[in-house]
Amino acid sequence: MSVPVRFLTRLAHALSSVGLYDPSHPARRKGLGEAHQALGELLAEEGTAGFTFLENEVVFGGRPLREMKDWVLAERLSERGVQRVEFQPAVTVEELGRFLEEIAALITSSSSGREPTDGGRFSHIRYGPVSEEEEEEGETPYDLYEQMGNVEELHDQAARKSKVSPTLAGSVVKTLAGAMRSEGRVLVPLAPLKEFDQYTTVHSMNTSVLTMAMGEFMELSGPEVRQLGEAALVHDVGKVVVPAEILNKPGGLTPEEWEYIQRHPVEGARILLKSGEEFDVAAIAAYEHHLTPDGGGYPKLDYPRVPHRVSQLIHICDAYDAMRTKRPFEDALPEAVILDILQKKAGTQFDPDLVNRFVRMMREWQGRVREKSAEGAKGDGDGQPSRQRPAGTAAEG
Repeated sequence: MSVPVRFLTRLAHALSSVGLYDPSHPARRKGLGEAHQALGELLAEEGTAGFTFLENEVVFGGRPLREMKDWVLAERLSERGVQRVEFQPAVTVEELGRFLEEIAALITSSSSGREPTDGGRFSHIRYGPVSEEEEEEGETPYDLYEQMGNVEELHDQAARKSKVSPTLAGSVVKTLAGAMRSEGRVLVPLAPLKEFDQYTTVHSMNTSVLTMAMGEFMELSGPEVRQLGEAALVHDVGKVVVPAEILNKPGGLTPEEWEYIQRHPVEGARILLKSGEEFDVAAIAAYEHHLTPDGGGYPKLDYPRVPHRVSQLIHICDAYDAMRTKRPFEDALPEAVILDILQKKAGTQFDPDLVNRFVRMMREWQGRVREKSAEGAKGDGDGQPSRQRPAGTAAEG
């Protein structure tokens, strides 16, 4: 059992004892003492300890604690607005006890809408809802790889439950958005692959970053940019139904294998529709992100239509990241070649206005990178595609 998990387990026991016994009861003193000891061990190891409770998920240090999956207390805390708890060094047993008394009163309150009232009463403990203001003011480490575990968890949820957590997806998007802003509103370097099995995870993150960057470039509002980021993050969630050996196959696909690939937009939309109304637009984008303005792409529609603007934007960012990434069946393309392909396919595969905006954004970003570094514009290789998928699209994301 890891130190964070051991602490949370003892904290839950202490919370129960606080709710059941008066302050002088031995069981209460024992529960608090064990929780305080476990907290001391955690703080000695980590310096500070911050937990985020996202529905039934627990995140510590930017990664989900898989041992605490479906932990009932996490869901109860999240429902009552206790989505973040941070412990600083020097927490005393008495302070921990007062904190647990307040939490016990909060989660047993008959009012589900009751707001937590931190009010600064605790010197070394902070708790409350996750807020954008706190994230922007805090010292959040914007490591894109740190979020890979959370994105993998989203895909794992889709495979196990046929639905995903809107709160966890929102948390990832907020971190990715913070990473962009931390670089002076210049698009951050996208995460490269370390191994091919990471493709769907890293590609989802990169597409989200690119789509949000486009949203800000187009001067959309903050909520609109976040909605774009969440839709892009989960646009490929339907790939959980596609066997890994097909996704990573280094060669041509058989007609049967290609049918598997073409299922993922429909499956993705189905998963997202089950996941809550927060994903209504994301479900549309998942279904449409391989449809083209000229009526092509997939899934095949009985009555072709122009895809939703969010779907078309994600389609461009999806194709760009696919072409810049080396995969088992396809080499990466140079930046200039990718942008030229996008512009040549404007009006058929891609919306002309959105493509022009995307290309302008990327070229402006390249100019800023050159100004900051003598390394020049970012490029991923100079090979040519080694396999043509039968989709007729610029790239299969």
